[in-house]
Amino acid sequence: MIRHNVLIIHREVALMRQRFPTFRCRCVKDVIRWHGTLQPRDTSPQYGIRIIYHVPIVPKVWVTYPPIRPDAPHRYPDHSLCLYYPDDGSWHPDAGISKTIVPWTAEWLLFYEYWLQTGIWWGVEVPHQTPT
Repeated sequence: MIRHNVLIIHREVALMRQRFPTFRCRCVKDVIRWHGTLQPRDTSPQYGIRIIYHVPIVPKVWVTYPPIRPDAPHRYPDHSLCLYYPDDGSWHPDAGISKTIVPWTAEWLLFYEYWLQTGIWWGVEVPHQTPT
């Protein structure tokens, strides 16, 4: 398992450097931390992004600046972004952060900007059941 995690870390770091060279990375044991910026449209601000990946657990993403409105939808209680439905299998450790999580973050930011303008979240949503 440890060897597999090391391989995942090396692959993830290399792919991120290739696809998103402005993102900076720091690795400590089985944790990778990236900081970078994304701009979903030419008219969008630069958004500071922090990604923390405890290999092989699901990565978490936060917007570090500009501040996201506190009532913004599709965020977890720790204010990390809800980028996809975890039970649908769209992300797994072999999926590649640079091919999934980063583009999904840019898409989330675009939907956030539309939500700010219209009050409607234009992204796909999964119905949530209220626990009984």
